[in-house]
Amino acid sequence: MNIKTGGMIVSLKKCMPPIHVISMASHPERRHHISAEARRLQVHLNLFEACAPRRIADYPNSYDQTYRKKYFGYEMTPGEVGCFMSHRSLWQQCAQSDDVAWCILEDDVVLGPNFVEKIVLAMDTAGEWDILRLMSERWDRQGKLYLRVNNEFRLMRYVRQPQGTAAYLIRPDAAKVLLKHTEKMRDAVDKMMDQYWLHGLRMLVLEPALVSIDVKLPSIIQERGWSAEHRSSRPFWRRLQREVRNGWESLCARSYLWAQTFRNPVHGYWTFRK
Repeated sequence: MNIKTGGMIVSLKKCMPPIHVISMASHPERRHHISAEARRLQVHLNLFEACAPRRIADYPNSYDQTYRKKYFGYEMTPGEVGCFMSHRSLWQQCAQSDDVAWCILEDDVVLGPNFVEKIVLAMDTAGEWDILRLMSERWDRQGKLYLRVNNEFRLMRYVRQPQGTAAYLIRPDAAKVLLKHTEKMRDAVDKMMDQYWLHGLRMLVLEPALVSIDVKLPSIIQERGWSAEHRSSRPFWRRLQREVRNGWESLCARSYLWAQTFRNPVHGYWTFRK
C-alpha cells in the first residue's frame, strides 16, 4: 500500500510506527478479536503479554500502599495494577528504541476504516506532541482546537484529559519522562499519565477517533477505583476528599496551561496553532 507525498510514492509500511498490543493469552476472546482486526486491515501487530497480578501480595514494590490508604482509602484492583505494569513495561522498551514513536493499543479496540493511512497522517504531526491519544474515553469533556491536520482530522488540547490508555502514540523521550513520573504506583496508569502539569509532556488528542472500544468483550480491569470512590457506603469525608483532590488537580492543570501560554504565546494552550 502506498501514498503520494510531495510528488513521491511512499510505502505506508515505512511510515508506520511499530504497533504493540497489550493482550492476555488467558483471555482468548480478546486475543482472537485483535488478531482478526489485524487480518482485516492487513497490519502487523506485536502482541505483548499483559502483566496479571492476582492479589495484593503480587503487586510490585513500586506500589505505594501507604499513599493509597491515606489519600484514597482503598487499594487499586489487580486489573488496574496489571494494566499499569503492562503499559510501563512497554514504555521501558519504547524508551530504548530509535523509532519516532510507538503505537500502543489494548486488545479490545476496534480499528477504524483506513487505520493505517490515518496513523501515517498522525505521524506527520509528530513534532507537535509527545503523546497523542487516538480516542477519548470521556465524551463529557471538551477539548480546544490546537491544529487542523486536514479537512477531516484535528489535534485537540484538553485541560482535563479524556482518560484511557486504549490507543495512543508515544515518543521514546516521552516514555523516559513517564518512567520517571511513575516510579511510584499511586493511581491508575491513565490518571498518572494525564498529570501533564507534573511531568510537562505535550498531550494531544486526535479527533475524530481512529479506534473505538468493543464493549461486548469482557473487561480485564475489573471494577475500577472510580467505582469504589462512588459507593454510597463510603464515609462522607472520603467523598469530600475526592472532590478536593479533583478540584486541586483541575486548578494545577489550568495554572500550568496559563503559565505555558504566558511564556510562549505562539504555542500556548489558549493559542490556535493554525
